[in-house]
Amino acid sequence: MPLVAVLAVANIPVYLFIGWLVFDSKSDAGDTFVDTIVAILRIIFVPKIFRWFLGMDDDDAWGIVPILAFFFACGLIVYGEHYLIDKYWH
Repeated sequence: MPLVAVLAVANIPVYLFIGWLVFDSKSDAGDTFVDTIVAILRIIFVPKIFRWFLGMDDDDAWGIVPILAFFFACGLIVYGEHYLIDKYWH
């Protein structure tokens, strides 16, 4: 299995922690960490038209910029780890 795939899977807890830091604010924090992660996944994977039909309130959603920043940060983590492993262990 390629190293990048192993790093991407191994970092899932790190991604969840970053998502919690980025998307969970004091004013509208979820009751639990899991509620916050479910809200993030809902914003990412459920199209806006379906959220509107289902009555999901996303008026206070920040939009796509924090989600893209989240994915960029996750990619940077994997890239950085891959770079360090290649540099120091090969």
